[in-house]
Amino acid sequence: MPAANIPYLKSSKIRSLSKLFIGFGAVLSKVFSGIELDLKQSGVLEQYAISAREYLSVCAFLSTVLFISVSAILSMLFISLEIDFDMLGEMSTYISGAIGGFAFAFFLFFQMMYYPKSIINKRVANIDRNLLFVLRTILVQIRSGIPIFDTFVTIASGDYGEISDEFSNVIEKVRTGKPVTDSLEELAIRNPSNYFRRALWQLVNSIKSGSDVADNLAVVIKALSKEQLIEIRKYQSTLNPLSMMYMMVAVIAPSLGITVMIVLSTFPGMDSIGTESSFWGLLILVVFMQIMFMFMIKTRRPNLMGE
Repeated sequence: MPAANIPYLKSSKIRSLSKLFIGFGAVLSKVFSGIELDLKQSGVLEQYAISAREYLSVCAFLSTVLFISVSAILSMLFISLEIDFDMLGEMSTYISGAIGGFAFAFFLFFQMMYYPKSIINKRVANIDRNLLFVLRTILVQIRSGIPIFDTFVTIASGDYGEISDEFSNVIEKVRTGKPVTDSLEELAIRNPSNYFRRALWQLVNSIKSGSDVADNLAVVIKALSKEQLIEIRKYQSTLNPLSMMYMMVAVIAPSLGITVMIVLSTFPGMDSIGTESSFWGLLILVVFMQIMFMFMIKTRRPNLMGE
């Protein structure tokens, strides 16, 4: 499993001070019950040897520090600039500073809460992108008479990204004396990809029951290929309205807008419309819209489609 780089978990001082919030972390772990699974599937739990309540106590500690710091800085800034919020009463400066500090702390807390989930999403994208190639490689090698363990070694030494890392971990456990099926079961439990998990359980069941692994794997590959085709068709249906919207917003609207601006600037009293700054503003807007459309298309791209 690849390393999850989380700077605030590397600091022993932060983890030590956050123990003051361990009770609060225990309460939060009951409220956010899914955080433990997220930590396990993201690799954070294994890499940093941290429980869900400890992770939440770190989040609470850093959010509290940020709340106090930002509140103090904003209050001092409001006092130095002589900014008053009369509607909040005599303590308006400090109350407004505390509100700003709470907003920053609230944002930081949920940002740290979502961070393991973002790691999981990246892992799932990487796994699903290479999954069909891996399964087809396993199928070809098994049908060629190569033992299942040697097939896993081939996958681990191949360039399959996250999947190669996962199979390297399986091989390491098998070489230390753990059964192959147990290692694959552990991988299936902690793995975030539904497609990969389905293939692993099929593989485990085939090995345990003694049935033909190749035939069962061929069924999984066929099902995943159909899923891939369905996702491509959904992606195609999504691109059609997006392309029309792109043409309207990024091509037609700017062209018509420039024409209208030039025409309106010829009328008396409307000289400010056709200024150079107006055209620069339109250019910035068009560039922004194009970047936004690129981001929308990228985020909607199915993981199973590959590169």
